[in-house]
Amino acid sequence: MKIAVIGSGLSGLTSAALLIKEGHSVTVYEQHAKIGGVTATIEKDGFFWDWGQMLVPDLSEGEPGRKILERLGITEKVRTFKSYRENYFPDFWIRRPKEFKGNNWREKYLKELFPKDTKGLDKYFKIYERIHDVTAIINKEGFFSKLKLFLTFLPIIRKKEWSAQKLMDYCFTNKKLQAVFIAILADYVISPEVFPGLIIPTINAESQYDERVSLDYGRHQHRQSWSFVENGMESLVKAIAGYILDNGGKILTNTAINKINIEEDRVKSVLLSNKEEIEVDLVFASGGAKELYLDLIGSEHLTQEFINTFIDPLYTTESVFMVHLGVDYDPSIYQNDAALCYYYFTYDIDRSIKECKKGIYHEGNDGLLVYIPSKHSPEMAPPGHHAITIYTIAPNNPKNGSWEDKKEEWAEELLILAEKFIPGLREHTKTKIILTPEDFQNRAHLKNHAFGGTVPHLKIPPPQHKTPIKGLWFVGAQSENFGGVVTGMIGAENAVKMLLKDKSVTTQTFKSVSK
Repeated sequence: MKIAVIGSGLSGLTSAALLIKEGHSVTVYEQHAKIGGVTATIEKDGFFWDWGQMLVPDLSEGEPGRKILERLGITEKVRTFKSYRENYFPDFWIRRPKEFKGNNWREKYLKELFPKDTKGLDKYFKIYERIHDVTAIINKEGFFSKLKLFLTFLPIIRKKEWSAQKLMDYCFTNKKLQAVFIAILADYVISPEVFPGLIIPTINAESQYDERVSLDYGRHQHRQSWSFVENGMESLVKAIAGYILDNGGKILTNTAINKINIEEDRVKSVLLSNKEEIEVDLVFASGGAKELYLDLIGSEHLTQEFINTFIDPLYTTESVFMVHLGVDYDPSIYQNDAALCYYYFTYDIDRSIKECKKGIYHEGNDGLLVYIPSKHSPEMAPPGHHAITIYTIAPNNPKNGSWEDKKEEWAEELLILAEKFIPGLREHTKTKIILTPEDFQNRAHLKNHAFGGTVPHLKIPPPQHKTPIKGLWFVGAQSENFGGVVTGMIGAENAVKMLLKDKSVTTQTFKSVSK
């Protein structure tokens, strides 16, 4: 079949590569001159930065992301490094010990800090182990795996509707200890009152905090690894794009799709930004859900029920405010040699998130993140130098000023805050790039940038891969796979598998391929 893929982020590229592998004619349309979306790499004066921190799961041997690369025969082109992150809080710092103290060193440390919640920590980590077993079994096929999944999940099945806040209240009395586990929701910009509680253990994997933590122990299922990609995420982008081009696919840059033409509830053609109309059998679209359904498709082709369920209540994260620096010293010496550190300046995560959703920019005072990609990939900076990124969550449209007017001032404030922990940042700066939510909106082709896409929500479902329009499939951070680098790849793979199993397109597939 003749297939158009909208967007050259990892979801779009993975979709295209897997569809080409199945024998289809595929063209990727990218509105920018450079492919990769927000997984591309930025370069200036010999320094290279990703668009954000990229400690990602599931890219090691035997894991879902790596298996996709293996299917495409490009696994040797993407090298990863297992690594760790640091977490700072106002009253304590959770730091990777120099000498490894076992898989459960964080649990022991937290029990020392919060002795009144010792039993609560026992309860939490019991749930933690079970949820990670469940997560691993989900990816396995066969009757016995399904049975094992049910039996493993059964003891906690009554907690499946719990919010993150309810799980925290069940386990812990101390709000500071609760913040240790739900502070990451600031990245998702979602209140712990509506975030599913049983997902909290999966986004707080112990291997995130120490790469020496074993992924296989006892009678438990294999735990996912967390890794950085050598030389930045662009290595992954180039590897998949290379497969597409080497196997007859096309990637057209500086070319947007302005309209998807529908006839009798089926995709007929796409209208390009140069006014050319291209007939297609299928469209795989990544990007924004509202942009796809309301702009490229049009509400007249959708039922009101679909709009009420998936479009109007669409819940996505907010954006970020980011400062990239090129410096002439090693800033990691101030954060335990880690490439990545989260700095939380408040324990009231819910308040901070709700204010961001209301358009109140905290100007860095609630927290920030520091990422040094050249720590694990020295080629991302000139010799003796480092690339460093400082950023924080931010609303698309701040009530306390405009990004155009305030970005220099707010960048300076962010650096001053960061210098409390990493002295000399401004003094040692050789080059700088400031990225506001408006820059991300333009890069991602979104009216309101959502750095993490859709996120799990107890009441609001994400748009599904299979759409109400025949021949239209939706992938990417705002689809049912939610946000995340490797999750976007896995989601794309799942969508392709669903397409291949869809009997309504099977006949058309064989007819198109045989022509």
